[in-house]
Amino acid sequence: MLPITDDDKRSTIGFLATDAGKALLVATKKLPADRLTRISRLRRTVSPTVANAAVELLELRHRARRKFARADEMFFTPEGLEQSTGEAIAAYRATRFPAGQPIFDACCGIGGDAIALSERGRVFAVDSNTETAACARANANLPYAAANPPDNPTLHPLDIVCADVLSLDLKRLTQSGIRSAFFDPSRRGDSREGRRRLRAAEDYSPPLSWLEKLKDYFPTVGVKVSPAIDDETLLRTGGLVEFISDQGECKEAAVWFGAPADHYQELKASSPGSSGDSEYIATVLNKGSSPQTLVPFDVDAPMLSEPQAWFYEPDPAVIRAHLIPQFASLVGASQIDSRIAYLTSDTYCETPFGTAYETLDWMPFNLKAIQKWLRANQRRVTVVKRRGVPLEPDEIRSRLASDSIANCPPVTLILTHRADRPIAIFCEPPAVGEQTTKQMTDASSSPL
Repeated sequence: MLPITDDDKRSTIGFLATDAGKALLVATKKLPADRLTRISRLRRTVSPTVANAAVELLELRHRARRKFARADEMFFTPEGLEQSTGEAIAAYRATRFPAGQPIFDACCGIGGDAIALSERGRVFAVDSNTETAACARANANLPYAAANPPDNPTLHPLDIVCADVLSLDLKRLTQSGIRSAFFDPSRRGDSREGRRRLRAAEDYSPPLSWLEKLKDYFPTVGVKVSPAIDDETLLRTGGLVEFISDQGECKEAAVWFGAPADHYQELKASSPGSSGDSEYIATVLNKGSSPQTLVPFDVDAPMLSEPQAWFYEPDPAVIRAHLIPQFASLVGASQIDSRIAYLTSDTYCETPFGTAYETLDWMPFNLKAIQKWLRANQRRVTVVKRRGVPLEPDEIRSRLASDSIANCPPVTLILTHRADRPIAIFCEPPAVGEQTTKQMTDASSSPL
């Protein structure tokens, strides 16, 4: 059997985007959900390549529903979906680019950012992977994201090209009127075990340092990087770094140069006691509300206190941006431990930058004492959150489970440190819709 080439993959995506391909996908969806059954039945009427691609695409569409409202109509590759930007972040980030100016989207992937950017201006998008570029073209041509009027008059023209961005003549792009660039390097590489996540920024493809060339040609540049990238590398770029949280999860970091960085510098300058030392900001996105950005300002380190009436957990983007003192100042809270991003206050303060829990009680950590408290108060633990404590939340929950309290009201159990001693805090779960930070069973492996 001949190996499958890039042209085969590209043509397969092209076929699945036709009426005949869409009909095949509808028929595939009606088959038994078992993967092997679907593939074997499809191979009776189509080639193995098309059968495999159809089944894989349906699986990817199911996984993509968390990122894309129209996932069931879109086209993906496994790696393209994994590295793609969700609609909420893409739409927000696109607003940072000057309106009406053409934009160069380097390494566009399956086209999520390119489509959002086309709301701002004409987009020239490039990706070196033929299959991924084919997905981007198919997604750009969907009815909700048609790239050319009159199909969707709110969008500007979107041109997608399969090419190596390192081979492009950037000077020629600027001469064509492009003044902004968005750079999203691939963070996956080959290994003996297959494709793996890359940690070092210079291992990205293209390497992160390529942004220096982009800065030479484009007045406005935005770069998408992993929020887990080390501080030294981020600060070395010289840009303003924005950590972005969506529904309580720190999803991405963006490094800005030009107009977007100037905008945030103005926000910093307008903040009382603004500080010019930090180049980190944190933006929180939540459904039903406008984006909120926390910028650094001069403030003393939080005071320390034992748990009080309210417990505060900062949003992960706030934590990653090292803005815990600023958050504490906004809500009037103290830190429970100087090394851990858990705060407390005797008063409630509504904030988009974290979640507030009402404290019911707290004690030194002891499983038997915790179980006794649960029985006495007729409560059951549904969420375990921990920082600085080497215990797995699932294990703690299972050890605290009891039929006698199965139908009792829920309680959130916080495990942390105070003065180098482990403690347990019992909290009322946040009311649905009133708090913004996602319920997470394990906050972080790091102390903060």
